[in-house]
Amino acid sequence: MTSQADPVGLRVAKALSYVCGHQDELAELLDEDDDALRALEAAVGHPAADDVSLLALLDTLHTAVRGAGDPSGVYGAMGRSVMSAGIGDLEVVYRCPLQVCIGRSGHEVDEDVPLCQFAPVGTVLIRERLP
Repeated sequence: MTSQADPVGLRVAKALSYVCGHQDELAELLDEDDDALRALEAAVGHPAADDVSLLALLDTLHTAVRGAGDPSGVYGAMGRSVMSAGIGDLEVVYRCPLQVCIGRSGHEVDEDVPLCQFAPVGTVLIRERLP
């Protein structure tokens, strides 16, 4: 499972947060060529998925997204708006129920009940108030 303690784990966690929060946009961008996105979705949350295998899947998705016209891909997109949950002056954060990504800050969530795109259908992100 993703460990945020090492640089690879943090890179994977940040990229997974971006993919989770923008899954619909990525699927639309990739259109019919969304095999890389589907493979990543299938792997996340399975006990056999480690940082190295997730990184390989994210690399493939990054290449596909860039090839579809988004020059930032899934790694460059991290600089757009994804902030590690709990790192700023945040009151509310939404944690990943699978503990594989960095989650989202409250201001990144547009909907009332944000859902995890990698967990079983309908699994909500865990809302938490910071002290």
